[in-house]
Amino acid sequence: MIKRLKLIVFCLIIFGCSDSGDSTSNHDNDSSNNSNSPDSPHVPPGFDLVVIDDFNSFDRKNWSKGLTHDTNPDIKMIWNKQTGGENLLNDNYAGYLKDSNVYAINGLLYLSNKKESITGTDPARDFDYSTGWINSLQKINFNGTSKDVYIEVRAKFPKGDKVWPAIWIIDDSENRRWPPEIDVWEYFGKFFRTNRKDEMYFRYIYGVWNDKKDDSYVLPNFQATYNSSAQHRIYGFKWTKDDMKWYIDGVLVHTKTKGVEVPETDWPDQPMCMVINNGLMRVVEEGNTAFPNYLILDYFKVYEKN
Repeated sequence: MIKRLKLIVFCLIIFGCSDSGDSTSNHDNDSSNNSNSPDSPHVPPGFDLVVIDDFNSFDRKNWSKGLTHDTNPDIKMIWNKQTGGENLLNDNYAGYLKDSNVYAINGLLYLSNKKESITGTDPARDFDYSTGWINSLQKINFNGTSKDVYIEVRAKFPKGDKVWPAIWIIDDSENRRWPPEIDVWEYFGKFFRTNRKDEMYFRYIYGVWNDKKDDSYVLPNFQATYNSSAQHRIYGFKWTKDDMKWYIDGVLVHTKTKGVEVPETDWPDQPMCMVINNGLMRVVEEGNTAFPNYLILDYFKVYEKN
């Protein structure tokens, strides 16, 4: 169930609303940016808008930066205790999380990967990159099994061998655990130590920490097909008690069905929240990756079945 209805906030600042101080010169000047976005034509019939963020500013009523809640550090994502910390989920990632890598400019939210030398404190080691993450822990959450939910994001994904951006959903119940995890849009410039490149994953992880299972579907040649680093696309995800459906620009690209791809007893049925991050894969060389690079969001919306 959605915890609250977000009110649209208009910000009128000469260079756009930003808490970063970054210049706009290296950022998106796409005139099609929908700063007061109406419903897209892809919203399923019978669904009502309950949350909207047009990113005219970074709204702390909706989001916290990094892996923790911004006012209650006891509310946090579950990071690897051996290899991770407050600023690194686990050592599959190369980028140290910095709040300054997340900012809004001209109605767009930027999550940046940067190449820079950092002496980390948590975890305490040296890093060659920084990155930007946000979460909606205890701010925006929903349970599509108890009430049908449709999520829509208009975004651009970065490209390059080393990039690993994702839009995903985790447990937001009082006794948070992992799994479950729904990787709604998880992009791999290059998939770990393989020759596979340019893949978008739709994945559901279930089970328990030491015996996790997953159902993954791979959309190959993602950037080659959708040119998503240069063009905003509308990414839709519908979760009900019976299935999950993925859409790009209103076209169905994947379905997971309860009792088919996922055992009935492992279908998610708890409040879940959003994690949105840019990222870099540690074991992949830079290759053709340009820095800085950005996961760019024009809007984020949640609809519920009326």
